[in-house]
Order: sequence, then C-alpha cells, then structure tokens
Amino acid sequence: MQAKKILTAAIAGGFLLLVTMILSGTVANVFLPYNIFDIPGMRPADDPVSILFFLYPFVIAFAASILFNFLDPALKGGVGRRGLLFGMLLIILVTIPNQFVIYASMYYPPGFYLSSFLNGLIGYPLFGILCAWIWKTSGIVELKREARGI
Repeated sequence: MQAKKILTAAIAGGFLLLVTMILSGTVANVFLPYNIFDIPGMRPADDPVSILFFLYPFVIAFAASILFNFLDPALKGGVGRRGLLFGMLLIILVTIPNQFVIYASMYYPPGFYLSSFLNGLIGYPLFGILCAWIWKTSGIVELKREARGI
C-alpha cells in the first residue's frame, strides 16, 4: 500500500470534491432554487455538528484513494483514461445509489438532487484524473522496482 500517495490524493481530492460540491450547489441553485437549511431534518447552520458536513468530501476522497490504490494495476491507458474510468466507477458506486436512496426516502427539493448529481458527474471524474496523475506509474511497475532493490 502506498500511504504517501493515498494521503496526498485524500487531501488534494478532498479539497477538489469540496470545491465541486460548493460549485454544483451554486449552479443547481441558479436553475432550481432552494435553501438547504429550510429542508426538514437539516441541522441549523449555527449547530457545531453541522461542520462535519464539510468533512464528507475528505472521507469520500480517503476511501476512494484506497480503492484507487488497489485498482490502479487493472486500469489501462494514460492518466486521462484511467482517471475517467475510475471516476465513472465512483459515479456508479456512490452517486447513483445515493440519489436513489435520497429520492426514495426523502422529500427534498429538485435543486438538491441536481446539485448531488452534478457533484458526482463532475467531481468524481476529476478526482479520478487526480488519482491517476498521482499514481502516474502502475502499482505493479513500482512493486517490481521495489523488489529489485531488495
């Protein structure tokens, strides 16, 4: 396991996903306006626990970085192709089930769904490209290089 690359991708990717989350919320609000704090069940903005909401992108980025570390040898192609493939995998594994559960169980405004969908559709492929750039060479290549040094 390449801890340095995982931590780098988790921190940089967390900031990237945080920015895409904020931007997608802004874009969604332009087309389908809503106030997140008016949704029943949401914590008020002055509740200290609500700050944990902004850690969500970092948690996702950390878990996805570990997943990328395992999948990197199986991803073929250049940085862009490998990153987009991994981003599409995250859309399938995170965005689609998340949207389904939220839609099936909660009455949220349409702008909220648009924001979440845009965040996944834009943020995860960008995160995948970031991971592919950080892992530039295949994990197998690095393992062989390390094995030669032993």
